[in-house]
Amino acid sequence: VNDRVKRGLEVGTAALELPLGFLTRIDSGTQRIVQSTGDHELLQPGESCPLDKAYCRRTIESDGSLAVQHATESDAVSDAALGTFGLEAYVGAKVYVDDEVYGTVCFADREERVDAFSETETMFVELLARLVGQALERRERERERRERNEHLEREKRRFEGIADASFDVIFRIGLDGEFTYVSAAVQRALGYAPG
Repeated sequence: VNDRVKRGLEVGTAALELPLGFLTRIDSGTQRIVQSTGDHELLQPGESCPLDKAYCRRTIESDGSLAVQHATESDAVSDAALGTFGLEAYVGAKVYVDDEVYGTVCFADREERVDAFSETETMFVELLARLVGQALERRERERERRERNEHLEREKRRFEGIADASFDVIFRIGLDGEFTYVSAAVQRALGYAPG
């Protein structure tokens, strides 16, 4: 996922002609940078700030994406955010994971932008945010599946350990009528090896 997000940010910075691209995680009133491109010192992975000092606060409050071509002349960006990051051009969209706001995907520049962001550009950022959200959801599902399989494997080994210590013959038969498990007690009871 990280490589795909990084590549998406690189494609976005090239397509939008903005030097900074970043993915944020917003949690408990804090914005944390998860992934980024560009050289802004506060927009590097691991950096964080209170959400009320971030451009992303307005992004997650908006219905769609937030696009600002000249932040010092816009009411869409707070003075605190402008003072913290100093970004003049900014476009960002919310990232949803399991129908909850995870964070944002954003692109920015310290310099103002001559032309307003087009509908195509804002739709591109919204689409990228949606793709990032889907990738994060897939990663979470894979993690859950892996944990569930590991748990089932531990339980299977535990059951087989208990069954092998039992004096009773315990077996499992598959839908095809074939034995899939026979406890070690079969050796004592019938003289056959479990295999």
